[in-house]
Amino acid sequence: MSAYTQTLAPVLDPLTPVQREAAMALGRVLVLAGAGTGKTKTLTAGVACRIQMYGMRPSQILCVTFTNKAAQEMRERITSVLGEGQAPFWLGTFHGLGARQLRAEPEVAQLHPGFDIRDADDATALIRRLMKAMDPDTVPEPDTGKKCDVRQVKKMGERIGHMKENLVTPEAAPAWVRGLIERRRAARQMVDVEGWEFAVRLYQIYQATLREQNAADFSDLLMWPTLALMNDRSYRDRWSQRFTSVMADEFQDVNRAQMLWLTYMSEYSRELFAVGDDSQSIL
Repeated sequence: MSAYTQTLAPVLDPLTPVQREAAMALGRVLVLAGAGTGKTKTLTAGVACRIQMYGMRPSQILCVTFTNKAAQEMRERITSVLGEGQAPFWLGTFHGLGARQLRAEPEVAQLHPGFDIRDADDATALIRRLMKAMDPDTVPEPDTGKKCDVRQVKKMGERIGHMKENLVTPEAAPAWVRGLIERRRAARQMVDVEGWEFAVRLYQIYQATLREQNAADFSDLLMWPTLALMNDRSYRDRWSQRFTSVMADEFQDVNRAQMLWLTYMSEYSRELFAVGDDSQSIL
């Protein structure tokens, strides 16, 4: 038995033959399986294999999950097998890794070094304040409740977040929303035209305010790096060349921004390993 097989035994032994084959595979790898079938275990083994078997440096592996708890558990599993300092340096959530990327080059979001990050509560409070400061006649009448109440503020925040998840900037928002309205009308679907048009105006004011405050919300942390990866070849080369492999957990849950971020970050290496449960996807 080779040295690396002995080292990896704690990770590989519990795997089924199919899981082991997947963990050791290179290139574009998508592992689809149901809940409780060991997808994250396979991903963790895949990380360990790349470091111990294929000689990839922990600092050059990007591994993303959806929660801090999952990231910590993965880090502990890899460390228990390979030792301290052997877990990927870039291991965390989409928002956490996006924040590190944006900290390195904040100018892609028109921000300055040391920018603040607004959490969900902060973002909601800012949206509420901005809505209340607007001319009441320009705020649409909600279906239920009062103008600028909790439900309306939450809905507008969700619409701004939806635009950001689809990589729609404030400048592109008017055209994007017109297209959204036209598609829904063509499909004979209900569409809140006045509400969406108001969301565009609010988004533009909201984003300008964040920039004045040198701040970003959670959606900004991934939107702006992803747009830079898409539109700036030198930026994409700089970042994708950092990594020899990109690994993603819970792949069925990724939105458009996350999918494109993974795709561009793995462009140079052509190594994208993802695990997910397609039965949990809403698509």
